[in-house]
Amino acid sequence: MKKIVTLLLLLITFVSVNAQLQWDTEFGSNDFQNALTVISKTDNVSFSNGILGIGGGLSIGKIIINPLEADFEDECVVALPQTGVAEKVYISWLGGGTNGTVSVYQSQDHNNWSQVFSSEGTSIISTATADSATLATTTRFLKFAAKGRSTATFRNIRVSELKSLAVSTDEWPFGNAMVDDAPATKTVTINWTNIVATVKTTDPHFSVSATTVGQKNLINQSTTITVSYNHQEAGSHTGYVVVSGEGREARIKVSGSTEKYSQTLTWSQTLTECLTTDKVELTAHASSGLAVGYESSDPSIAVVKEGVLEIYAAGTITLTASQEGNYKFLPAENTISKDITINKATPVVAPQAENLVYGQAVGQAKLEDTIGEVAGTFSYIDIDPNSILPAGDYVFSVLFTPENENIYNSVSSSVALHIQKAPQTIVWDAQQSNLVVGETVASTATLSSGLDIVYAYTSCILSIENGLIVPENEGEVSVVAYHPGNENYLPTTVIVKDFVISDGTVSAAPVELTDEQISNARKYLKEGKVFIDYQNHTYDANGILVNIY
Repeated sequence: MKKIVTLLLLLITFVSVNAQLQWDTEFGSNDFQNALTVISKTDNVSFSNGILGIGGGLSIGKIIINPLEADFEDECVVALPQTGVAEKVYISWLGGGTNGTVSVYQSQDHNNWSQVFSSEGTSIISTATADSATLATTTRFLKFAAKGRSTATFRNIRVSELKSLAVSTDEWPFGNAMVDDAPATKTVTINWTNIVATVKTTDPHFSVSATTVGQKNLINQSTTITVSYNHQEAGSHTGYVVVSGEGREARIKVSGSTEKYSQTLTWSQTLTECLTTDKVELTAHASSGLAVGYESSDPSIAVVKEGVLEIYAAGTITLTASQEGNYKFLPAENTISKDITINKATPVVAPQAENLVYGQAVGQAKLEDTIGEVAGTFSYIDIDPNSILPAGDYVFSVLFTPENENIYNSVSSSVALHIQKAPQTIVWDAQQSNLVVGETVASTATLSSGLDIVYAYTSCILSIENGLIVPENEGEVSVVAYHPGNENYLPTTVIVKDFVISDGTVSAAPVELTDEQISNARKYLKEGKVFIDYQNHTYDANGILVNIY
């Protein structure tokens, strides 16, 4: 029989994998009409499902011939993917009629075909028969052929790809270890064919030396990897090493346990009592070397911070040392407790009182601590602070009350107090300077202390007693007013007053003085003003008469 073979561009066919017959995929007739898949066929090969293919799958070998003609023989060649490894071809077929045959051939390079399947055909009404044939791993082309006197139909064509994946064991226990031990390792062999697979673990305590294994187009290969059990966390750990890819999966169950180390506490420190001001470093020791924790039975009295006892008040507490462990160590097998009595500290003080001036109350003297290490206040014990004492030196008992009475005791002490003599001032203003024999006048001198003023005279033409000035004889006299001071007051300054004593006779005098009279007359200053004394009359600075006596 005459065959017409349509040769397509083979280079395009080999390069374009996507247009070829994919692995493990059943194709419809439209796929086989693609020129890059079908590389040759006779004129009698049809890709239509036809009357036998409706609803029945793929028909790539439906051959229509004139039954009156001689026997036919036709074929169709299709290309497989150019990567991967062929495994089997699966087909369903009808065809050939009596003495007819259907055949499948394989080839690596579209030449040197070898038959992988052949069966005698039956009548056109025979039901489809499902068959399979093993292919060479190098097969890249399949040829479907039929001969006989009636239609031959191939359908439901599928070509599987050879792939395999297996591991050398399905379970691997690692046993026990301690935290931070070196990782335990085991080797696993992965057997594979024509596959690329990922390797991962389902538990982070296990790790693998490779994350991928395999390669396409290689057959019966093996890869050895290392599985490690990392002892970074205590506990029992179970997981899987999962090798998977391209629809294949193999699992290895891995398990193991990691234990913590034990530890104990020691506390040899002698600690029964202390003062509120003590800084006590606690010395309990854990065999693990981890920091020891301390719990106070009464945090209002004292707590422990960074290994040092921090005291807030006097009292009795129980300190309990413990170690809770960490990722590597179990909690300490024991705890240790110590009872501690905390006593108030007695501050050392040296009080000092500022000086007073006579007339001030004792309590007005500011009391200070010259040491000043502890904040607090002083109060007098043996004297009323409102007392006013004579000038002199005294020593009094005082009580120091600390600001923080939870930490410190109150303490008594003594303080020296010096009371200075008070100053006093004498004032003698607005005093009449012209006196008349026998006419008594009051002295205007005043003393701030209220004591009696002492007067002294340069001439005994007057006398002063009980604040009264008694002129006794005519003349001029200077009078000194002062106070010498006493046990409580300092002496005053001395004030001098000049007096003129007359017999009381009034002489005529001009109403106004001449310039010559003003120049020759006696002048004196009173209350900041200049006055003129002339013939027992008083004139202002301009010579105008202001007083007659």
